[in-house]
Amino acid sequence: MKCGSTSLVEGLNTHPEVFVSKQSPPRFFHVEKYRKKEFNYYCKFFDGRKEKVLSDDKGMYSWDSFCSKTPERIKRHLPRVKILYIIRHPVRRIESHWGWAVANGQPWGTINEAVQSVDRLIEMSLYWRQISRYRTHFDDDQINVLFLENLKADPRTLFRDFGRFLGVDPDGFDFEEAATPKNQTADRRTDTRLAQRLRQWSGFWTLKEMIPDPIVHLGERMLRRDGKIEPDWDPDVRRRVEERLAPDTAKMLDYCCRSRNLWTFETVSISDCLSLPDR
Repeated sequence: MKCGSTSLVEGLNTHPEVFVSKQSPPRFFHVEKYRKKEFNYYCKFFDGRKEKVLSDDKGMYSWDSFCSKTPERIKRHLPRVKILYIIRHPVRRIESHWGWAVANGQPWGTINEAVQSVDRLIEMSLYWRQISRYRTHFDDDQINVLFLENLKADPRTLFRDFGRFLGVDPDGFDFEEAATPKNQTADRRTDTRLAQRLRQWSGFWTLKEMIPDPIVHLGERMLRRDGKIEPDWDPDVRRRVEERLAPDTAKMLDYCCRSRNLWTFETVSISDCLSLPDR
């Protein structure tokens, strides 16, 4: 989540041999949907499709604590599945996730408050932890780890690689459309600090329902501002977050045969994470 998956999906859907469903059951392979519905129910969302590659897009499947059984369930029904896992600088992902959530009304407070109370903010950036659970059930040649930085820098090469990985024509993508960024948040309105505090108040949503819409809209114009909210890190909080991320990040970069200098943290060194267990 917040690693460019929307751009990835939109780019994949420009290929005539590829279909990524946007209507499939949300989080089907998570506990509740999986228990209540049969696999045939899931398959119905792909009925009538003639494309060679059929796919689903669920960023929440990379939140280990929420979807710990998901890889096992996917393996049971789709043993030959191919997995695309897109990642980015882990701290930038946290900041983007937080900013997106606050812009959409989540009462998470400041970045410093959020990383200490919202577990998934950090967990989703523990890429090695997430992919390791999938590697327990799938061979490495079924998993393709992508970097948002490469998607931005050279989408043509990246989508050609996708094509070869998926077994479709590497030149079948609309490269111009695939290179267009999607789901950017720079032009959205976001909460001011006062608005964030109000949303944290237990009676906020009840009160909002009682206030006439014109007054609600006036309040939103006053308490929200244009543009993306920027994180204001407390140095000690950032250091604790980066210390938690660094060992996992080093293992992930090693797995992808990338230099540990690809990403840098402000307070700790990824390159110095030398005493790591064997992959």
